Amino acid sequence: MIYEKQMTLYGDIRESTDPTGWLVSEKFDGCRAYWDGLQFWTRGGNPIAAPKWFTRELPIDQHLDGEIWAGRGNFTEARCAVQYGSFTASCKFMIFDAPQARGTWSKRMATVKTTAKSQPVEFYKCTGRDDLFQEMFKMQSAGGEGLVIRRDDFDGYEAKRTRKTLKVKYAPSAESY
Repeated sequence: MIYEKQMTLYGDIRESTDPTGWLVSEKFDGCRAYWDGLQFWTRGGNPIAAPKWFTRELPIDQHLDGEIWAGRGNFTEARCAVQYGSFTASCKFMIFDAPQARGTWSKRMATVKTTAKSQPVEFYKCTGRDDLFQEMFKMQSAGGEGLVIRRDDFDGYEAKRTRKTLKVKYAPSAESY
């Protein structure tokens, strides 16, 4: 099974996007992973050989979409974990959705907090573009990759590229927002 078809793929923020009221979380620089209740899969449908100590606390009755992350600036460590099964104590599964749960994104994340003993992403409600970009620059100054913003006014998980979940990153060659 190819899990890319089961994962939400993020669009890029546009100059016309008003993020007021959207939910904001860190964009983790790791490797995308999908938990099917028994094992992890890459976006391309390859199994990830995660050790038992890493999967022990994950639910067997709930699918989770997230990222294997080893901390800011440690992408190579996360990639080696996913590619070669060399998980270290700094590797975490950062959960950012529960595809089978019902409700808006914040309701699905509340479900994750009660059923998965892992790392659901932290988020807050955006108050506007200035707030968003101040937070993005603060995050990137601290070594983070950027932010993800999500609308929370629709029910259900979308397994496709969507304009309801967007990446917010500063690239020096990009136009200023």
